[in-house]
Amino acid sequence: MLTKKSGRRLSIYISKTVILTQRHLELGGKAIISHFTFTPPLIAAADLDNMACFIFPIQTKGNLYRADGKTEVSSDQGVLMKCGTYVNKWEGIDEKKVSEVVILRLHPELMQKVLESTPVPTIHNKAEVGPTNAVVELDVLLSKYLDGLFFYFDNQELATEELIRLKIKELTLLLINSRNPNPIIELLSSLFRKEKYTLKQMVDANFLEDLSLDEMASIANMSASTFKRKFKTEFDTTFSRYIMAKRLKKASDLLIRKSKATIAEIAYDCGFNDPAYFTKSFKKQYGKSPTLFRDETLSQTILGWKA
Repeated sequence: MLTKKSGRRLSIYISKTVILTQRHLELGGKAIISHFTFTPPLIAAADLDNMACFIFPIQTKGNLYRADGKTEVSSDQGVLMKCGTYVNKWEGIDEKKVSEVVILRLHPELMQKVLESTPVPTIHNKAEVGPTNAVVELDVLLSKYLDGLFFYFDNQELATEELIRLKIKELTLLLINSRNPNPIIELLSSLFRKEKYTLKQMVDANFLEDLSLDEMASIANMSASTFKRKFKTEFDTTFSRYIMAKRLKKASDLLIRKSKATIAEIAYDCGFNDPAYFTKSFKKQYGKSPTLFRDETLSQTILGWKA
């Protein structure tokens, strides 16, 4: 496992993977554009507290988890991510043994200069809380742009600092002029605006996801011990018990609303990887199997209608 520590907490962790290569184009001694190859799966928690970024996944697909929920991205897409704390999970595609990502780090001082010379159109009726991430399709222009980055990775002596600034500006212009610009424009105007979420909002936005306590603590920007202590104080129960209760309550609702769905489908929709374990947990909580719960509830509803 590779780790990188900050003075405050573990800011990045990588597990279940091997980083094969990494190449960087730097500006002022900072890595601005990076290319990584790795053996999937890769799980990484990253604190983007003071910057945003754009990621091109190559031969990989991923889920990006944040305080307000999950963003899915595949290898024919890219994703613009605003500042915040994330847990990223990347998987291989078509049994490929090597995956890649290209990351462009959008530091505030760099983006300020870019946006000063690249006016962002105004969006009317903008929501108070803007989007966290914006996923874009990898069209011809973005594909050509990505190919150009690889030219400079292979010829780093040509990648001057001014050229790196221009590549960030070029990406910004491509995003603004994409086919679906509104989410991009809205996000660009709030890249470095930090949203505040309560512990309950964070957990409730992610309770259906396959996240461990450590990963949820990273999303909340806390150590695992601090997260457990604060969670116990606020909810008077453990994280695992709270998540279980939320998932089972969701399942009890779906069993009625999706009456044609199988028990296995309901289990997977509610974050359970094993339908048998779901059935056992449901019976322990409600005193009857999911099938019996559904049959009895629907029967009572029908009788009520007839009355």
